[in-house]
Amino acid sequence: MEIIPSILVKTKQEFDEKIKEAEQYAGWVHIDIADGIFVPNSTIDGVSELIDSGTKIKSGVHLMVQKPENHISRWLSIGIEKIIVHAEATNKLEQIINEVKESECAIGIALNPKTPVETIKNFINEVDLVHFMTVEPGFYGSKFVPEVAEKIKDFRYFYPDVPVEVDGSVNLETIGILAEAGASIFVVGSYFWDSQDKRKAIDDLKSAVNNFKT
Repeated sequence: MEIIPSILVKTKQEFDEKIKEAEQYAGWVHIDIADGIFVPNSTIDGVSELIDSGTKIKSGVHLMVQKPENHISRWLSIGIEKIIVHAEATNKLEQIINEVKESECAIGIALNPKTPVETIKNFINEVDLVHFMTVEPGFYGSKFVPEVAEKIKDFRYFYPDVPVEVDGSVNLETIGILAEAGASIFVVGSYFWDSQDKRKAIDDLKSAVNNFKT
């Protein structure tokens, strides 16, 4: 089980502040990059900001961008540990997977709430994880889509060995539902950043999963 804070920001100053704070509480950080095309929101570019931050925390980038194949080489060149691309944003998934697998970087495919798993059935066994969006992507605080839990359950039945990462409205009310469905990696945005005690926020989420398992 992993709890990973997400960073979705528009300025370098915000990025620097959040990544320094995340370093204190987590082993990973999840960097959301949006282009204003694939999703309505737009963010920092991310590559230069991550370089300038000098952070040592493990970093994954979630490319909420159209044609992610145009961005892969830049992220690989700075030693990013994980890249997640959207199935809906490209027709070159095989090319992307092959490029990333030539490096030491992990590769994941993201699915929006309404996108069926069948869309990526030819690639599931080629990736390191499948990233299920449990909200419509692009913003913090979006509404949880409960139907995704059923989609995850079905996925887990057919692909029990493929790690499931979930992203969107992960909090104390939803994390048990997602754990029951089969998720083991939880990307957390608003619940983490809005908390006055961030260490407790992560501990409470872990306890919620552990309590469910027992």
